[in-house]
Amino acid sequence: MSKKKRFGISEALTRGLSETIHVVENNSGIFRNVVLPLSRIELDPDNPRKLAIDISDVRQGIRPDDPLYQRKQEELEKLKELAHTIKASGVINPVVVYKRGEYYRIVAGERRCLASLLASKQEIEARVFNEKPRGFELKLLQWVENTAREDLTLDERLGNVREIIREYQNQYGQTEVNASLLKNITGLSLSQTTYYLSALNAPADVQAHIQNGNIRNLDKAALIASVASPDVRKAAIEACVNGSSLKALRSMINQQKGFNKHPKVSQASKRGRSTRKINMGSTLSTDVIKTIVDSVIHHKKMDIYATRFSEIDWMDLRQVTKAFRQLIEILEVETAL
Repeated sequence: MSKKKRFGISEALTRGLSETIHVVENNSGIFRNVVLPLSRIELDPDNPRKLAIDISDVRQGIRPDDPLYQRKQEELEKLKELAHTIKASGVINPVVVYKRGEYYRIVAGERRCLASLLASKQEIEARVFNEKPRGFELKLLQWVENTAREDLTLDERLGNVREIIREYQNQYGQTEVNASLLKNITGLSLSQTTYYLSALNAPADVQAHIQNGNIRNLDKAALIASVASPDVRKAAIEACVNGSSLKALRSMINQQKGFNKHPKVSQASKRGRSTRKINMGSTLSTDVIKTIVDSVIHHKKMDIYATRFSEIDWMDLRQVTKAFRQLIEILEVETAL
C-alpha cells in the first residue's frame, strides 16, 4: 500500500503568505487584529474551495429536500470534528476578512467560522483588512489557506492554481506562467509546479477523469497527461482507476509505447544469454553527466523538461545519478512516441 501524501504548508509557503500579506497591506490599507462577532461575518461566494454548506445550514439545519443534502451532510460531519477541536483549544489561527459595508467577508478561514458556530462560539479572532484585497492577492491568500486542507480533491487544487494564474495575468499582463514563475508565486517546489502545469494542460480525457474523481493523484495525472498516444493514455487511465502505483504506471506506459512503436526483436548472442538491456557504463565525473543532460534538454523537443534539472547540485553524486536516471526515463517516453 502506498503511503498517503500529506499536503501541509511548507516553510517556503508560509513565508510566501507573509510576503503576500505585506503586499496586500501596501495596496489595500493596514490590517488590524480584532475579535469579531460571528453574526457579522459572511462567507465569500468566490472562495475557490466552493463549500456547499453555508451559514444558514449550520444555524438552521440542512433541509431534507436540499438537492445538495448528501454533500452538505458529509461536509457537516467534517466540520463537527473541527468544532470539537475548537471547543477544546479555541481557534489557533485568526481568520482573514475584509470590511464590506456593515459586515466582514471571509478571505481565508471559512471552515473555522462554520465550525466555531457549531461549537456555539459567539466571537472569533480575525485579521481585518480595511479594503478588499486585489484579485491576485485575494486568490493567493485563499489558496494558501486551502493548501493546508488535506481533503481537497485534485480537481479543486487544480482549479485553485488555475485561478491564481488567471488573476496573476489579469494584474500583471498576459505573461506566460511557467513552472519557475509559478514556484516563485506559490512557494511550491519546482517539481510540484511542473506537475500542476502538466495536469492543467492535460488532454480532455485526462481532465474529465480528474473532474469526476477517477484520477486523484497529482503525480499520476501529470504522468498520464504527458502521454501523446490516445491508446496508451486510455490504458494508463484504466490502470490508474484500478489502483496502479505511480511506479507501475510509469513502467506500463514505457512498455506500451515501446511495444507499439518498436516491436521487440531478440537476437541471441554467440555465447551465453541474449542481451535484454543496454549497459550505459559508469563515470566518476559529474561533468560528464551534466554535459549529457544539458545537450539533451537543449534540444527543441526536450526543452520542456529543463526545469526538472534546474536545481540539481552537480557536485552531489547521488543527485547527479538520480538526474541521469530521470533523463533516461524521459528519453524512453519521448522516443517511444
